[in-house]
Amino acid sequence: MNLELDGFNITVLSLYPFKFYMNTAHKKEEAITVVVRMLWEANDQASEAFRQGDYQGAIECYNEALHLCSLLSVEVVFDRARFEAIVHAGLSAAFGRQGKHMESFAASNKALVFFDQVSELDAVETSKFLMAQVNQGTALAALGCLPAALEALHKAKQVFLNKSLDPAKNKQWLEIVEGNIVAINGQIEKCQPSL
Repeated sequence: MNLELDGFNITVLSLYPFKFYMNTAHKKEEAITVVVRMLWEANDQASEAFRQGDYQGAIECYNEALHLCSLLSVEVVFDRARFEAIVHAGLSAAFGRQGKHMESFAASNKALVFFDQVSELDAVETSKFLMAQVNQGTALAALGCLPAALEALHKAKQVFLNKSLDPAKNKQWLEIVEGNIVAINGQIEKCQPSL
């Protein structure tokens, strides 16, 4: 990926020229603005790829967004943790659709670490939290961790109820969560010895 700033062409994948440019005082703010714009664009491209069923493309774009985020120095005023949580929630969904349940579980956990620490989530964060929570439960079920999967899915259901989310708008999500809970309870009952 290349950046062009005031006639300078910078290859982002080549970190040395980019870091050098970032350290040039009169260009620093412009470079930061460009990188922040690019990382949000990569996230938007990932979301679009996901909606189109291109899960591998979504994973690549989400990873690009995380890579661009890592290029920003810690001194840059940018809510890195919030951005990374949003990206990891998307990654968990894309990995899950590919049947990569361990990767989905890991990505959902990275997202949930942030979301669990925030007392008030906005609408976008709530949807990403729910996505990560449901993906965690789905991944745990696929990995055979049924009690933990139930716990994760019940937590997602509780968020729907506690946040007073519109049931009509979230009918599909609620049906998925309820269906998964019923299916997992059925699996657990089959595993229990008969008396």
